[in-house]
Amino acid sequence: MLRAWRMARDPRLLPDPVPFRGHRSYLTQLDMALLLGVSERWYRALERGEDRGYAPEMIAGVARILDLSPARADALYRGTGHRPPRRPAGDAGSAGSGPDEAMLDLLHQQRRVSWICDQAWDVVAANAVAARHCPWLVHPDANVMTWAFSPQARYQLRDWETRWAGPLLARLRLAWQRWPDNERLDEVVRAVRGEPGVAALWDGAADVPDPDDARARPMYFPLVSPDPVDVRVMAYGRFDDTALRWIVLTPLDTGVTFP
Repeated sequence: MLRAWRMARDPRLLPDPVPFRGHRSYLTQLDMALLLGVSERWYRALERGEDRGYAPEMIAGVARILDLSPARADALYRGTGHRPPRRPAGDAGSAGSGPDEAMLDLLHQQRRVSWICDQAWDVVAANAVAARHCPWLVHPDANVMTWAFSPQARYQLRDWETRWAGPLLARLRLAWQRWPDNERLDEVVRAVRGEPGVAALWDGAADVPDPDDARARPMYFPLVSPDPVDVRVMAYGRFDDTALRWIVLTPLDTGVTFP
């Protein structure tokens, strides 16, 4: 990938032009080495994927020279063993971006309980069905995780300790590790761990969540049925965008409808 990014970089577009021989439309490995202040051999090793303990300053220089997008720069940092630098909330792919008009339109067309939340599980949008059957979703400052581990949630999420707590904690822990600089997510983790009985569950063994896990779990919807309804919690998102999750509760029984 790094070679392809280098070959696509026009030397004439560099922020600090340097005299290049000829009229090439791409950068060579020697060009990169000179611009970075390293030997050509050292830079060539980077493109080959050799682990030489590259300094984060060198990786930052590569990203700047090649004008890499945030996603590409993050891939380069992680590929060389570094944590990507923290960016302002408005950058692409961050927790600050909101749902677009098309995503909201699809959300409100759903005849199932459906909502959109960010990386910290703060609810940013919910449809009318969700407001009717899970009114907590439209409360100010609604957060999926803090609600799911509250005493109130354990009534609606049936078999809470055996069917819900483990998978939810596994996903929360994974997100916390994936986005360590998300301060709001850190607040959510502290709040969840402060709920009765959760600290012991958190400190115990936690499975890695399976992205293909679509096992049904029981929820109680008094306007739908006097008995719990088995639902699958399905998560969707925009391509190459980890900022938002679109959640849809799908009943296992196709005959169940939400009025």
